[in-house]
Amino acid sequence: MSSTFPKLAPKGRLKYDKVRENYLLLLPEKVVVLNDSAASILTLCDGMDSVHTITKKLRSSLQLNSSQADPNGLPDFQKMEEDITNFLKEMVDQGWVVMQYERVQE
Repeated sequence: MSSTFPKLAPKGRLKYDKVRENYLLLLPEKVVVLNDSAASILTLCDGMDSVHTITKKLRSSLQLNSSQADPNGLPDFQKMEEDITNFLKEMVDQGWVVMQYERVQE
C-alpha cells in the first residue's frame, strides 16, 4: 500500500475551523473533528503523493518541529508508515478516502 496514492473521496472536504482551532472533515450530513495527526495526514491526501512520500513528509515535519536535533527522537520510519497505512485503511473503509494506483495528473 506504500505505493498507492490516497485522495479524499469526492464527497469529502477539509476545512480549518478557526473557532475550534481544528481541522474538520466535511461530509454529506456529517462533520468529523480531526485530531492533529489525522489532519496532518489527510491534508497530504491529494492523489499526488504516495503513502511512502506522505510518511517521509510527515517525518521531516516532525524533525523540523522537534526541539531535539537528535534523529533518534523521531519515530521509526517503518512503524510510522505502518500506522499511516492503517489509518488510511480505516478512512477507506469509512468511504472518506480513495486509494489510487496511479498518480493524479494535473
